[in-house]
This record gives sequence, structure tokens and C-alpha cells, in this order.
Amino acid sequence: MFRFFRYRCIIFRYIILWLCIITMMKLTIIFYYDLQKQSIDSSSLALPYDDSQLNKENKQQLLNLTTSQIQSINTTITINRTAIEYYRQFVQRKNHEQFMYNNYLFSSKTTRYILLVQVHTRVVYLKKFIEMLQAVQTINQTLLIFSHDFIDPEINTLVTNIKFVPVIQIFYPFSQQLYPDEFPGLDPNDCPRDIAKHKALATRCKNAPYPDKYGHYREVSIVQIKHHWWWKLNFVFNSIEILQNRTDVLVLLLEEDFYLSPDALFFLKKMEDEKERLCPECLIYTLGNLEKSGRQFNNLGSKVSIAYWHARYNLGMTISYSLWLSILQYAEEFCNVDDYNWDWSLVYLAQKRFDYPRVIWSTAARVTHLGSCGTHHKKTCSNQSDIARWEETDKFYQLNHKYLFPTTPLTVHAKYEARRPLKQTNGGWSDLRDRQLCLSFALKNTKDISHINIKI
Repeated sequence: MFRFFRYRCIIFRYIILWLCIITMMKLTIIFYYDLQKQSIDSSSLALPYDDSQLNKENKQQLLNLTTSQIQSINTTITINRTAIEYYRQFVQRKNHEQFMYNNYLFSSKTTRYILLVQVHTRVVYLKKFIEMLQAVQTINQTLLIFSHDFIDPEINTLVTNIKFVPVIQIFYPFSQQLYPDEFPGLDPNDCPRDIAKHKALATRCKNAPYPDKYGHYREVSIVQIKHHWWWKLNFVFNSIEILQNRTDVLVLLLEEDFYLSPDALFFLKKMEDEKERLCPECLIYTLGNLEKSGRQFNNLGSKVSIAYWHARYNLGMTISYSLWLSILQYAEEFCNVDDYNWDWSLVYLAQKRFDYPRVIWSTAARVTHLGSCGTHHKKTCSNQSDIARWEETDKFYQLNHKYLFPTTPLTVHAKYEARRPLKQTNGGWSDLRDRQLCLSFALKNTKDISHINIKI
């Protein structure tokens, strides 16, 4: 009897021991999962509303790195598949929700101007851009849409804290951030940019048959700009619910490093009101320009100029609903033009299909491009010089304030009759997958891009 009782005690102890071990394993798994989730939520790809404290020293070091250095660092980091899928779902949800901040300011009856801002990663510019907008008259009567190709906590904090204008955020769903090692990002089996075609065919890299007219293969960071530009317009006109059945909206195309004069929207409305007298055939309004006279307000503050639209008139340009429908008819041609620039692709359509449409633009620039870095700017970026440029522009419009908000009728400063023929495209857009993805935006067929990511 004693032995039996002893064996029962031993068995009971073993059961207790195994129960403790199993419990500890479960607790360890739960703890590890929580740590992993916290790591995802507080990573550099953190979602909006993430209020975790950032390491300022590390952050400043990252800001001082060049783009090539950042890309080099990124290639050494093991891709977190869980995080990527998490952010893809986040983007899909945000684009579906289309949440409007400050919606009490929005009215379908009075809100006609849509300020569509393409945003990348330049936080310094974006902060100054938002500060500048507060000084633009009637800004609260517009709808401000930020279109992002990168999820960043600081950027999202800046946007979600805006209080003076209704705001919607949308996110380009096929960015390099969301597809770091597959198309539309950089597939490891893609051809290097400068490899010769015969070598590309020999190595059987994915896009070997399709170099551009200059013999180069696709560059992800370059083609993404055109993809993003085209996607955001398709999304705004076709998928933003509050704008459906609105044929009266006018979209003003901006970027995070643009500066608007205090009377930019006032002057745009004035051009619209006087269009029939000044240029009834004009299809496009433009608030900025690249002419030397753009910095002279004393005699030109109430003057406009008229020309055949070209890429040089892409700064602060507008697209109406009717013009968008016309462009959309030739989506296939737009997506097949071998040019990585959206504006030069549009020039191709304008000349081939729209018979050189007219543009009316503010002779004294109401929109200024202040960015020191970008696609066509290869010099070193400097936060100090960027801020100085903004402050200089602030002073410029303050000094010329008496020439803003003209009350007299607008007059034509110059009417340019010369047409600028499209001599040649710039290349960079020959990959069949890019053309298919581009066209899918217009066809609203972007739920699944697996059919695009094929060996061609």
C-alpha cells in the first residue's frame, strides 16, 4: 500500500512538472509574439498614430545619409514578411475608408478645388508646406488630398494634425516600400539598368527583351513616380466616394516642395471667371511657370499669358473632370509611351490626340518649386538651404503683397503662338510589366498584380 501511494506521488509530481513546462512554453511564445508585434508597430515603417518615442540621434544620422547610402543599408536588412503584409493591408484599408479629417469644413456645394499633393519622404518640405498653406486665402474651402508612396510616422503625424482644411490621405498601393524584392519593386531577377541587351538575354533576366530606346532597363525609383502620379489621378476621379458624380471639381496638382502664394486660389478663381473673355479655348490653368518674368510682380501681378501647353507649364497645373475623361480615353497610349516622366507622356497625348491644347497661366508665378533634390536634381540635399529657400520665398511674397489679390480685370501679357513639337521621348519606360500595371489603374484592375509579375 505504501509503495502504491509512493508511485502515485511520483506520477503526480511528474504531471505537475510537465504542466509547468507547458505553461512556461506558452508564456514564452506569447511574450515573443508581443515583442515581435511591438517591433513591427514601432519600426521605421510605423503606421500613423504611432506615438512611440523616436531616437533623435539615430534619426538625425539617417536624415544626413544620401539616398544611395540608405538604399545600400536597406539591401542588407532581412525583409520582414509579416510587417510587409501588415502594411499592405493597412494601405488597402486606408484607401477603402477614405477617412476625412476636419470633415465639418467640407461641403459638396462650396468645395470645388481639390489640392492633390504627391508626397514622398521629404519631411522638412512637408512641414513647411503645411505651414505655408495656412496663409493661403480660402484654403478651408478646398479639399486637401495627400497621396503617399511611403508610410512614415512623422509624415503621418504632420498630416493628421492639420486642423484648418478637410484632409484625406491615400496611399499608392504598389510602392517600392511595399514590394521591396518583387515587381513593382526590384525583383532580384530583373536586369541591371546598364547591362547590354545581348548579355541580358544570355543571363535570362526577367525583362531582358525590353530595354528602352537608349538600351537601359527599368529603374524602380524612377518609374514609381509616373506610376504614382497616374494612380492617384485615377483613384481621385474614379474611387473617392465623396467626389463621385461631381463633374465640377478642379484638381490642382502639387508636390510637398511647392510654395503657393497667399492669393493662389483667389487668382485661380479669377482666371476661371474671366476665361471666356481671355481664352475660351483654353483647357488648362497653371499657377506656376518657368519664365523669367515669374519673379516680377510689380507690373505683372494682374496679368496672364497664353500658350500651347507643354511640359514647361506643368508647375501648379489643373486638371478638370472633362479633361480627365479625355485623357482617360487614351490611357493605353499614355501607358505605352517610352518616357518615365508623366508630363512628357502627357505632352505626347496633347500633341498627338488633343491638337496642342491651350493653357492660360499666371505671368507672375503663384506657385514656386523650391526642392533642391528630386528626379532631375542631383546636387546634395541640405535641410539648412531648403529652409533658407522657404524663408526667402516668404519674404518675396511679403514684399509683393500689395500686388497680390488683383481687383482689376486680368489682362493678357503675352500670347505665344509657337508650338513646341515633341522631338523625342526620354526612355525609361519600356518594361512590359510597367505598361500593364499602368493600364490596370485606368481599368480599375489592381486587386491582383500576380498576372503582371511574370517572366517576359
